Amino acid sequence: MKFEEIIKELRTKNENGYEYSLKEITQIANDILDKIDYYSGRGATPIVKIAKEFDFKTYKETLKNGKSGDIHINGETKEKYGHDKIILVNKKDELFHQRFVVAHELAHYLFEFLGNPEYSDSNVIFVDTYKKDQHETPQEKRANAFAAEIMMPRDLFIKQYYIARREDSNRMFILMYLSRFFETSIDSIEKRIMEVSV
Repeated sequence: MKFEEIIKELRTKNENGYEYSLKEITQIANDILDKIDYYSGRGATPIVKIAKEFDFKTYKETLKNGKSGDIHINGETKEKYGHDKIILVNKKDELFHQRFVVAHELAHYLFEFLGNPEYSDSNVIFVDTYKKDQHETPQEKRANAFAAEIMMPRDLFIKQYYIARREDSNRMFILMYLSRFFETSIDSIEKRIMEVSV
């Protein structure tokens, strides 16, 4: 398995309630990207394929109550979905947002599920819900930081920002260029511009 070392390290840290720094979250996202031979940095991150490498199946469903996504592991997940690790995205959301949700939910698996003794019994279900307006907890902020880095890697983002700016310094052009390149929403691009300080 490509990510065996990463999984082993995260399990060990999570067993002991480790608090990840932003730098460490960034490094883990980049370590994942470095280990996949089908990502060249010449376009959008193949996030569904990466989730599949971690043995997730992703599905589009109609989700209610403002939900954009869910992650389900263990419990009755296999009976309900035919697989014991799944990520759901709201099929009514735009594709670029769905992609971000997959990355965000994968982060919950990496930083909250792996190695957590609470979920060592396969009868105990791990569930997390992505709601667009609820991102203030440390877990949600960490998942967003991971998703931003894996979907829009810092160095590549800065490089593409300056390519777009050389082409046309109009702010809307830059936002649209980056949104298309990384296949993420304009909102995510605007946040990322502030995060990387370009």
